[in-house]
Amino acid sequence: MNKELLLKYISGKASQQEKEEVATWIDADAANLKEFISLRKSYDAFLWQDTESLSRKTKKTFSLRPVARWVWQIAAVFVVAFGLSYIMIQAFQKENVEMQTVYVPAGQRTLVTLADGTTVWVNGKSTLTFPNRFSSRTRKVELDGEAYFDVRKDPEKQFIVSTAHQSAIKVLGTKFNVKAYKEADEVITTLVEGKVNFEFNNAGQQPQYIIMAPGQKLVYNSQNGKTQLYTTSGERELSWKDGKIIFRQTSLRDALDILADRYNAEFVIQENVPHDDSFSGTFTNRNLEQVLNFISVSSKVHWRYLNNNGTAGKEKIKIEIFI
Repeated sequence: MNKELLLKYISGKASQQEKEEVATWIDADAANLKEFISLRKSYDAFLWQDTESLSRKTKKTFSLRPVARWVWQIAAVFVVAFGLSYIMIQAFQKENVEMQTVYVPAGQRTLVTLADGTTVWVNGKSTLTFPNRFSSRTRKVELDGEAYFDVRKDPEKQFIVSTAHQSAIKVLGTKFNVKAYKEADEVITTLVEGKVNFEFNNAGQQPQYIIMAPGQKLVYNSQNGKTQLYTTSGERELSWKDGKIIFRQTSLRDALDILADRYNAEFVIQENVPHDDSFSGTFTNRNLEQVLNFISVSSKVHWRYLNNNGTAGKEKIKIEIFI
C-alpha cells in the first residue's frame, strides 16, 4: 500500500474512495493492520512534537492530538479506525488515570485495544469509555451501544462492562458480545467463549445474576426486569464485527431495520408494501445498493433515493420502498 495514501487516510484528508481502499487493505491481512498501526504511531509522534507548545496553551481543550501523545509516550491504548470511521476522544485527569471515550458513527465500526491487551470491536452509534490504565483491583469500562470483547485473561483483575440499564457483565477472560443502547430497553449478551456473570435488577429492583455458558444469548429487559436465555451459534449476533449482514428468513421490515442501523439510513415504506416477504442471504462488505438490489430482485418491492442519490453528507440516507 502506498505510504502517501495511508498518511492521507490517517490525517483525515483521504477521499471516500481512498478511505474504502485503505479499509479493504487493512481488513485483508493481519500484517497490513500491523503496518498501519506502526505508521499511525509515527504520525502521532510527529503531531506531538509539532503541537506540544500549543497544547500547553489550551489545557482545557481536548482533541485526538494530546490523546495520541499519551498513546505514544506510555503505549497504553491504540485505537484503529476502519472505513469512514472517526473517533471523538475526550480526556480528563483524575487521580492520575486518564479516561478516554471512543464514539463510532452509525454504519461504521472501530477496533480498540485497551491497556491490558483486551481488544474491543465497537459497532456504529456506540460509545465506549475506558481508562488509559486499569486499577490494581478491577478493569472497568462503560458501554452505550454494541461491542464485541476479547478479554485478556487476568485472574487477579475482574473485567467489568457497565451499561446504562443498571446491569453489568463481569468476567476474568472471555469472548462475548454486548448490545446495550441507552435508548433501547433490552440488553443482549452473547457468550462465545469462557464464562460471563450477568448482573441485573429484577422486577422488584433486587440485584440478581445469571452465569452464562458459551453458545448462550441472554436478553434482559430493563423495564420489567425479565430475562430470557437462548441457545445460539452466535453467527448472526456477531456478523456486524466481520462486515457481514445475514438474513435467515428475515421479514422485509426486520431486514430494513438491520440495514437502517448498518448504513445510517432511513426507509420510508409505502402502505401497499407487503409485510409477509422474507429473505435469506449473507452479504460480506457489500454496500447498501447491492443489498437493496438483492431484495428488489427477490420480491416485488422497489426502492429509490429521496435525498440526493445517497450522498446526503452527514444526514441520513433517505430511501423510499414501494411496489
